[in-house]
Amino acid sequence: MKIKGIIYVVVSAILFGITPIISSYTYQLGNNALSLTFYRNLFVLPILFLLTLKSGESIKLDKNLILKILPIGVIGVASTTLMLYSSYNYIGVGVATTVHFMYPVFVALICKIFFKDKLGITKILILFLASIGVIFFLEGDLSGQIIGLVLAIVSAMTYAYYIVAIEKQGFKNINPYKLTFYFALCSSITMLVYNIFARDIVWNLSPKAYFLVFIIAIATSFLAVMLLQLGIKELGASTASILCMFEPISSVLFGVIILGEKMTLNKIIGNVLIISAVLILILYDSRKSKQ
Repeated sequence: MKIKGIIYVVVSAILFGITPIISSYTYQLGNNALSLTFYRNLFVLPILFLLTLKSGESIKLDKNLILKILPIGVIGVASTTLMLYSSYNYIGVGVATTVHFMYPVFVALICKIFFKDKLGITKILILFLASIGVIFFLEGDLSGQIIGLVLAIVSAMTYAYYIVAIEKQGFKNINPYKLTFYFALCSSITMLVYNIFARDIVWNLSPKAYFLVFIIAIATSFLAVMLLQLGIKELGASTASILCMFEPISSVLFGVIILGEKMTLNKIIGNVLIISAVLILILYDSRKSKQ
């Protein structure tokens, strides 16, 4: 059972890790961050709708829950995806994914600032370690890199908000297919509203680009999420979180192998520092929860 759980989580992490490579490739076919965010959520809606009905759950949602879901859908889902995909235009997908993976550090900060959780010297050192890791990614022409890093960092912050909100507002008891359906719906509508001003959604992509975006939608919003949930059930959240480190690692490797991204010594050090910081945080929280 443990081996099965490990396989579930690792495959999930690899799917999450390789989809940024596919996303970057769709940009060469005329796609962009806004279009990708819109289509990724739109394409998965029918599947999530059918899975919700198949599970025996009503698709209807209580009005109070709608008011709770709306800000999380806009900030935690739509904004996170848009900013992360936008960062690919300025920095490599491997770097962007690694920086985005700082979100557990921001989860700790949010819990400290808004819920008065104790931060402690260990978590302060972890935050410092991760911050130094980001600095190592800066080399050469800084103008575009800084924009890309800021986008990736803010995407980590908004994703941290999403995780904290899910825990603190009692969404864990809602059917996951139903909840994901409404988040995807909210994200699609948000992108449509944003497009009124941005005028950036591409409505006439090539069939190949549409197909690749569909693959991204299925791989991330359905397969990877489902496998991760199965893995957590088999292994527990702490072990699964550690194995999720395969996501930034695979993104970096695929970026180098497939996209030909350069892996300098500074980037290697930056990756090691951020991944180490997140691993230490996960292991620290795991030990604290067992005490």
